[in-house]
Amino acid sequence: MNGLAKIFGFDSKDYDQWQVNWAPEDPWLIAISLGLMMPLALWFFWTSLRRVGSNPQKVFLFLLRVAAFALLVIILLRPELEFKKSHSLKNHIAVLLDNSKSLSIKTFPRELPRIDLVKETLGSNKKYFDQLKKDFQVDTYFVSDGIEKVSSGLEGYQARRPYTDYRRVMEELNKVYENKSLQGVFLFSDGADLTQEPGEISSDILKSLARINGPVHTLQAGSNDQFRDLALESVSAPDFGFVQQPVRLSLTVFSSALGNRNVPLVLKEGDRILVSKIIEIREDQKEYKVDLQFTPRKMGKRIYTLNLPRFAEESILTNNQKEFEVDVARDRIRILHLNGRPSWDSRYLREVLANNPRVDLLSFFILRNLGDDVVAPTSELSLIPFPSNLLFDDYLSSFDLIIFQNFKYEPFIDKKYLSNIRKYVEKGGAFLMVGGELSFQGGSYSRTPIEDILPVSFKDVEKHFVDTEFLPKISDEFSNHPILRLEKELNDEVWSALPPLHGTNLGLVAEKDAYVLLKKESESPILVAGEFGKGRTALLATDSAWSWGFGRAGARYFHRFWNNVIDWLIAEPETRRLQLESDKERYREEEQVLIKFKLLKENYQPAINITGKLTLSSRSGEVITKELKTDELGGQVFPFLPEQTGFYDAVIEIDGLQEKIMFSVLKDNAEFEKPLVNDFVLKKIAQVSGGQYKVLDGANDLSALQFANPEIKVKSHSRSFSLWENWWAYGLVVGFLFLDWWLRRKAGLS
Repeated sequence: MNGLAKIFGFDSKDYDQWQVNWAPEDPWLIAISLGLMMPLALWFFWTSLRRVGSNPQKVFLFLLRVAAFALLVIILLRPELEFKKSHSLKNHIAVLLDNSKSLSIKTFPRELPRIDLVKETLGSNKKYFDQLKKDFQVDTYFVSDGIEKVSSGLEGYQARRPYTDYRRVMEELNKVYENKSLQGVFLFSDGADLTQEPGEISSDILKSLARINGPVHTLQAGSNDQFRDLALESVSAPDFGFVQQPVRLSLTVFSSALGNRNVPLVLKEGDRILVSKIIEIREDQKEYKVDLQFTPRKMGKRIYTLNLPRFAEESILTNNQKEFEVDVARDRIRILHLNGRPSWDSRYLREVLANNPRVDLLSFFILRNLGDDVVAPTSELSLIPFPSNLLFDDYLSSFDLIIFQNFKYEPFIDKKYLSNIRKYVEKGGAFLMVGGELSFQGGSYSRTPIEDILPVSFKDVEKHFVDTEFLPKISDEFSNHPILRLEKELNDEVWSALPPLHGTNLGLVAEKDAYVLLKKESESPILVAGEFGKGRTALLATDSAWSWGFGRAGARYFHRFWNNVIDWLIAEPETRRLQLESDKERYREEEQVLIKFKLLKENYQPAINITGKLTLSSRSGEVITKELKTDELGGQVFPFLPEQTGFYDAVIEIDGLQEKIMFSVLKDNAEFEKPLVNDFVLKKIAQVSGGQYKVLDGANDLSALQFANPEIKVKSHSRSFSLWENWWAYGLVVGFLFLDWWLRRKAGLS
C-alpha cells in the first residue's frame, strides 16, 4: 500500500484497501471478439516468424507480439485502480411485539393479560437486550396487520390493533431489511392469526421466512391451559331482508372449560325479545352450530342483538354479545288497481303492472253496472260481489299504491271508505287516478275526500271529457322531474317523438303547490303530481296513454313512463328531493365517515345556498350538530371521525324536508371471537427458520438465544486511478511494436 501511495501520490493513512476494477463499455461484445480473435492472433504471431532461424530469437519476438496484444486487450477492458477507506457496520436484530387486541385476553393461572407476560419478560431480560445492543443494531417494532417502528420506549405498547396477519408482517419486514444484514428475529405473540386455517401455515409466510438469514425465535404469550370462555364465534346474517318474510341466521357458539351447563341464546331488537334458544354446553365439546329464524315487522335498517350469559370466571366477556343490522325492504310493491270499464288503456296498464317482477298486483275490472241491459237474469251472471269492506278497511294499509282507472266508485264503494283512502294517503300511502269518462267529475268525485288528496280541484264544466287528438307539452319548469325521465340524454326529443293522445278530461285546475308535468296547448293539465300529508298522489287526465306503446320506441318508453310514475308515488329514494347518504354503511374504528346530502328544488333543479341542520347521534345520545349550506350543485359533504363504536343516526333537516340514514362503526373484535392461542403457527415459524419456541411465564431467561455476527465492511470514501488512459500504457504498446520491428530489420526480415 505504501509503495502504491508513493507512485500515485497520496497519503496511505487515508486508505486501507485497494482493488482493480474493470469497466468495459460492452463486455459481451469484447468477450466474444476476444474468443474469436485470440486463437487467430496467436496462430498469426507464430507462423509469421517461420523464416527466423534462431529459436531463442523466434520465441522472444513471439512474446513481444503477445505482450503488445495483451496491452491492447487491457486498454479495451479499461482497468482502474481503486483505493478505499471502509468501516464496520452492525448486524440487525428485529424485536417484533404483537399489539393486536387478543393480547389483552387473560391467561391462567395468574389471570394476567397476555401482553403483561411480554412486558415482564422484556423487563427481566433487560441486561440481555442491553448486551445485544452493544454488538447488534436492535430494532423494535409493533406488529399486527403490518409493522410499525418503535422510535421511543415501550410506554405506548398496548393491545389495540384489530387483528394479526403474519403474511403481511413478514413481507414488510423483508422490505425493511432488503439491503441490510438481518441476523435474527424475536417474535413475541400469541399466534392468533385468523387468516391461517387451524393446523396450517400459508406458503407465503414460509417463502418470507426463507428470505430471512437468521433464526426467528417465537415467544408465546399465554396458553390455552385452563382457558375459560363462552363466545359467539361467528354469526352469518343477510345484509337484506323483507318485511313479513323470515330471516335466517347461522352462528357458532364456542365454549371452553365451563363444564356441563345449559345457557340461553337470546335475539333481541331493542328491548324486545324475538327468539330464545337453550344450548346444552358439554365439557367434551367446544363448538356448537345454531340456526335461528325471525320475522321483521318494519321496513328500514333494523339493529338486532345476540346475547349469551356472562360468567365471572371467563377470560373475556366482550365476545358474549354481537350486534348486526339488516336492511329490511318491502318484499314487493303491492298495488290495488280498480278499473271501471275494459279498454285498451286499462289492458296496457295492467300488462305493465303484471309483468313488473317488483309488483304484487290485485286488479278488479267492472264488467257491468246495475243499469246495463243484459239478456240473462242476474242469477245466471258470474260476477262476484265487490269486497269494498276488506279492501278499504281491513287491508287498506297493506297496499303501497291505489290506482283508480276510469272508475266510478258508486255503487261499489261506500262513500265512507273514501275517507279511509284520504287517511291512508295522509299517513304515507300513494294514490293515482287515470282519466276517462268515469274519472274525476264523471265519477262523482267532486267535493269528496278524493278531490282533497288530488293535486287539482274540479271545476263544473258542461263536458267532462272530450275525444280530440293532441300532443302533450312538457312543462319547462318541471322538465327535470323523475316521472318525465325517459332517457338521460335527448329526453325532450324522445317526448316529441311519442304518438299523439286522444281524449282529455276537462275542468281540472292545478293546485298552487302541484307539479304540472304535461299539459295541452290550451294549458289544460294532463299529468299532475303532488303531495298530501306524508303521501303522494298523481293524475293522468287521458285514457289513451296506451298509444305510447307504439311508434319508434315501441313498448320501451311506455313501460319506463309507468315505472317512473310508480317509483315517484311510492317515494323510492332516487325520486326524493332530499337525498342523504354515507360513503359506506360500515366503518372500522378510527376510520373517517363522509356524510353527503343533496337538495333539489320542487322542479328538481339544484337548490343553492340553502342552510340545513345535520345531526349525528349514537345510540347513547347526540354526538354532533352542524349547520351546512348547499353548494352550486345543491349538495354538501361533511367529514366526521367517530369517537366511539356502535350504530349512528344521521338526520338532515333542510327546507322543510327531513331524511335519516344509519351507519355503523364496528369494533374490530374478530380476535375475541376466536380467542385461543395458536401455538402451531409459532412452533412452525421457529422450526422453519431454525429458531427456538418458548412459552412465556414472565421470568424466562432468553440469554441462551444467540445470533451469528459476521463482519460487515462498507466503504466510506475512495479514490480511483486509470491504468489505461495515460501516456505510459500507450507508450508500452508502441515500444513493444517498435522493438519487434527493429529486431526483425536487424535480422534482415521484412
